[in-house]
Amino acid sequence: MLEGWRRIRKSVSFISMLLAFAALAQETHAAISYERLDGAPGKRGLAIKGAFEISDDPKALVDEYKQFQPAYITFDSPGGNVIVAIEFGRTIRALNARTIQLRAVECASACAFAFVGGVQRFAEPGCIGVHRVSLSDDAAMDSKLAVSSVQSLTGEIIGYLTDMGVSPNLLQLSLSIDSTDIRYLTSAEMRDWNIVTPEDMPSPSSSAPPPPDAAPQVSAAPAVMPSDPSASEEVAASEPGDLTTEAVDFVNRYNDEWSKDSASALEFMKSVYADQVSFFGTVVDKDVVLKDKAAFAQRWPERIYSVKPGSVTASCAGKCEMSGIVEWFARNRDTGRTTSGMAEFSFVWNTASLQIESETGKVIATDKGAKAPDRLIQQWIGLDDICRGSTDRYGIETERACKRREQISPLLNRVDWCYGHEDEAGMDMQWHKCDANSRRY
Repeated sequence: MLEGWRRIRKSVSFISMLLAFAALAQETHAAISYERLDGAPGKRGLAIKGAFEISDDPKALVDEYKQFQPAYITFDSPGGNVIVAIEFGRTIRALNARTIQLRAVECASACAFAFVGGVQRFAEPGCIGVHRVSLSDDAAMDSKLAVSSVQSLTGEIIGYLTDMGVSPNLLQLSLSIDSTDIRYLTSAEMRDWNIVTPEDMPSPSSSAPPPPDAAPQVSAAPAVMPSDPSASEEVAASEPGDLTTEAVDFVNRYNDEWSKDSASALEFMKSVYADQVSFFGTVVDKDVVLKDKAAFAQRWPERIYSVKPGSVTASCAGKCEMSGIVEWFARNRDTGRTTSGMAEFSFVWNTASLQIESETGKVIATDKGAKAPDRLIQQWIGLDDICRGSTDRYGIETERACKRREQISPLLNRVDWCYGHEDEAGMDMQWHKCDANSRRY
């Protein structure tokens, strides 16, 4: 994965990214189907299931919608053809329908475009995913046709998003995510880009029950990944020194401390939790939390955890409610096991006592067979790009990116990954498994 990321970073053009985004996701060949979701009167829904394919006709949606008269439309879809998904989105808008998406199921890739067709839209964080879809092997075309197709497709997508009142940032973000990965939208992104209209929507718990056969929503229980404070939300611009900035700094420090040797990490945990904590939905004494952390540290003695940059939201008024996404890589030299992935987290942090009073979360992605800290390396690369090339007016973004980059470097060194060799030119430096001549931080 790491070598693939380097190739993408160095050589993938905007044209190829757009063509790839437009291609069909062929991991599933299921045609679109419809499931009627029965709830209380006026609260039944219609689920659109499967991948969007060329053969799918939105007229079938019109017929199903008119017959069933649902209160909302929801999705259980891995994506598919972008143009077909846009046709479904326009059909949903013509029906004056609402769209609701809960985290029990997902709406990924091209499905996001169908979702924004709703006149009113509600989605929980972490249920709408985007990425760049791989171009199929038989999609070769000459350069003139490629450029023409790109221009036409770009205009179609941007025009559609504009018609739906959604920011083109959705397209920009999608193009930045590798086809082998997926990025779930944060609540801040969905709000800021008008992907959701929560002020117009009733609570999903009262009006949008999940499909009866949907997988239950799994919390990040201690047995799964107990120490996954993760940050998936965008931080609103704030002046250094205000509570929001302090909350974000605290979350970063929490994960950096948890990434140290187990003795140091557990000593930090003793001071950071309140005497009683709401821990994944259950109020327990601090000792219970500390035992849980100690057991996890014993299982994974080498850990690096890092909040996904720009992913934390914090609402502070005496206490700070924080949520976001954290990415991790951990290993146990004795067993030879490794683990890597991404998780959501939510904290309630008392700004007077500087202690955590509530913690919960949920693992949202794991990387099977991962042997390298690719997620953390990609974080570093993204921060390095901002640090070297940002043009923000006051330099705040640049300064924060540079600072966070320097904080991640020693974390990666802890698991024997290094950037560059001694006497190596900066332009030639790459992340690699550390050797005797490697630079360390």
